[in-house]
Amino acid sequence: MGDDKMGSRKTLILSMALLLAMVTGCDRFQKTPTPTATPSPDIPAEVLAARDAALAYLGHAYPGKAPRASITWVGRDTTLQGLVSVSSYEFTGDNWLMTIGVPTISPGNVIYEIELGHQETGFRWTGKLDAGHALLESNLNVAVEALVVRDMVLSYVREHYADQAPAENVLWTGERTTPEGSVGHESCQFTADNWAMTVEYDVVRPDQVTYPVEVRNSSTGFVWRGQVNAQGEILEHR
Repeated sequence: MGDDKMGSRKTLILSMALLLAMVTGCDRFQKTPTPTATPSPDIPAEVLAARDAALAYLGHAYPGKAPRASITWVGRDTTLQGLVSVSSYEFTGDNWLMTIGVPTISPGNVIYEIELGHQETGFRWTGKLDAGHALLESNLNVAVEALVVRDMVLSYVREHYADQAPAENVLWTGERTTPEGSVGHESCQFTADNWAMTVEYDVVRPDQVTYPVEVRNSSTGFVWRGQVNAQGEILEHR
């Protein structure tokens, strides 16, 4: 019974991610809305600090691709009325769009979930910062469904190979690794310490897609291979 509930939950999570990718895709970053300007003092100082920390990291990690330091950002509070556990903010400047979601994990403990994209270049980055603005995760041009698959596989590996699996608190860096000019097939890689994970998939109907995944540790020699289907089911290749 518990496995059925877990399978249903995985199916629901992956289906929601695939639906989100279908409906929004990269449109969110291709159509930069014109916000109502909000003076920076109306946005909490800690949110501005998270924005600046993310921009500083991007300037160091992706020189020439990241936003220029001289950009003047226009920000606004986009928090939905009535929500108390999640706040959100939006910043625009020179065809860049940055959104920051701030869910409250526990009293006094928040995470900054940041998305950044450029209308013309197609640059897209997502990341997470902790309450002290330290980087927890960084992903460049990685589709949301690949992130969901990665997390599902990590949960599976931790459940079945607890003594060999990646730790919960490792900092993952992801990047789209699809070769230039490739059509119909996507690939991305996530790395953390001695760990590397690859996620691949064909660009087909969301209800038919399958994600081959490999998890490897270069230090211990541990290797896990399997696949995740559109229903969120994990099949391990032994």
